[in-house]
Amino acid sequence: MEHMETYDILQPVQHTKKREIIGGQGAALFGSDGSVYLDFNEICVTLGQNNRHFIERMTGRLQGLTSNKAGYGPDKEKLMAFLTDTTGHAFSAIHLTASGSEATEWAVRMALKLTGKSEILSFWNSIHGRTYLSASMSGLPKRKTDYGPIAPGVVFAPYPDCAHCPFEKQCRPGEFFCLRFLEEKIRHESAGDIGAVIVEAYQGGGVILPPAGYLKALQDWTHAHGALFILDEIQSGMGRTGQLYRYPAEGLDPDMLLLGKSLGNGLHISALLTRRTPDPRYIHALTGGAGDDALACTAACAVFEELLENGLLEQIGQRGRQMAEALDGLCRKYPAVAAVRHIGLAAAVELRDAETQRKVLDGLQARRLFVSPAGHNGFMLKPPFTVTARQMDEMAAILEDVLASLA
Repeated sequence: MEHMETYDILQPVQHTKKREIIGGQGAALFGSDGSVYLDFNEICVTLGQNNRHFIERMTGRLQGLTSNKAGYGPDKEKLMAFLTDTTGHAFSAIHLTASGSEATEWAVRMALKLTGKSEILSFWNSIHGRTYLSASMSGLPKRKTDYGPIAPGVVFAPYPDCAHCPFEKQCRPGEFFCLRFLEEKIRHESAGDIGAVIVEAYQGGGVILPPAGYLKALQDWTHAHGALFILDEIQSGMGRTGQLYRYPAEGLDPDMLLLGKSLGNGLHISALLTRRTPDPRYIHALTGGAGDDALACTAACAVFEELLENGLLEQIGQRGRQMAEALDGLCRKYPAVAAVRHIGLAAAVELRDAETQRKVLDGLQARRLFVSPAGHNGFMLKPPFTVTARQMDEMAAILEDVLASLA
């Protein structure tokens, strides 16, 4: 690891301990010293380590044709069928890209071309990518701080994080002060030229869940202002919530849908699905790249096959309910836990203060449970979809052991 420590540009900020992981199975990772780690921080390789179906599909593709000549290929055709069939043929076109950042950028650029407008509305704490435009419209400070100026035309609004409302409001069900405030922001802070609204189905940074009905109200607001509604399901889509996509449960009909992360099980492929496309003379700018290469399309097909044909989607629902029950029980039992949020196989645990967060994260790391730190003195749990009932019990036991040590 000498060269990584010397040359990896991210080494100074990742603060990772030196480990040699040599193998794995599902949510378990095996160290060279015989240690076994539980991975509850995985948003890309969501089929888990050593998934047999994925390995067989990828091996078959590697031993066959790995080039899609003229843009055609059997697994690209199958992937297009999966995407159109599972979304009820609501979208007229699909653009496959190599990253979520790329899909996000082209969604917004096409939306502005289609509407003839110049501004984008995004939200605080949102994650949309690391390239110039996608980072500019990400609401995470670390995506922009010290790297200005941000792209022109980006307007931000608060996401409805009701438990930490910046306005200290307590709205009744179906009433959204955020939307009333949004009208004032647009009036005072924009050119009144919003052509696209981009929003996550739930915020990946902290598993922030919008109140019931908010996203539908936001979609209605978007259309009333002549803009296109872009739903970012790069983290929430492809089964994470226990459903293939989140938008049907929210009653949404997005103009554009973004998928990525688990779509390729670690291979770099994302998808932009759109109801409308610009005139063909404006499509040439989208050409090139490697989002639709044969290997990536095969990977995405393997993910769909596991979810829809091999029963994995149902398993996600079962394990998600198990995780929710365990975390809710710990929240009731230990005062150190201030709040718990969860949906499917995504959860966040908030702790009472920063010192408690530090002690809990240190304790979890010492017990070889991987989680991701989160805001509001918390951490997130996002295991691979193939996590077992036994591994879920092990996670709960480790977390209870750490919390009990603080009591």
